[in-house]
Amino acid sequence: MAVELRRTSLKRVAIFAGLDDAAIARVEMLCRWRDYPAGTPIISYLDSSNDVHFLITGKARAIIYSAEGDAVLFKDIAPGEEFGEIAALDRGPRSSGVEALEPCLTASLSAAAFQKVLLEEPSVAIATLRKLTSQIRRLSERVHEFSTLGVQSRIRAELLRLAALAGTAGNRTVLDPAPSLSELASRVSTHREAVSRELSRLGAMGIAFREKSVLRIADVARLEQLVREAKGE
Repeated sequence: MAVELRRTSLKRVAIFAGLDDAAIARVEMLCRWRDYPAGTPIISYLDSSNDVHFLITGKARAIIYSAEGDAVLFKDIAPGEEFGEIAALDRGPRSSGVEALEPCLTASLSAAAFQKVLLEEPSVAIATLRKLTSQIRRLSERVHEFSTLGVQSRIRAELLRLAALAGTAGNRTVLDPAPSLSELASRVSTHREAVSRELSRLGAMGIAFREKSVLRIADVARLEQLVREAKGE
């Protein structure tokens, strides 16, 4: 990839949004660039690497596999997002693995280079803090759900989260492609049969409908109300 295209790509990374062209050029000179085929690991759970990665193209997923091979899904990662910053900041083992769902191009900074950028560019430091704070809030919310909600409500809460990520229009949203039953199950620590039953229940209520490769949420407000009631809000 040509240097100018690399710099244009880095400008699309959320934490670099406040940087001018000269600062982007300095960051680009510190980056390593690498392609990952679909299905390959970018970082592995508990390994000792500490680079920070910026997803330029493709789609990736933060994930941990149990000793039995069961997947625990944390989040999907889109172009413009970074990952791996926790290990870069505390030099500890990776808190999750990340694998490429599609062919991915990443730029990466060593932990030392990332720290240098944080010290020299306050806007990057603030953006990183905000991103980590958002991540803590999201994980706290999920811990609360796992501790207080039954499977049915956890599935509904996860669908509501996915709807928010996809964006709503007129109280409706479409998840395209729809997450598989197994994927939804792993997100909320249950089995695919429970997800299938709940989707059928939501369909009968006129809230959500699975149609071939898409999942249509026809009444986001009603879904949100059900989740809020389950949480006692």
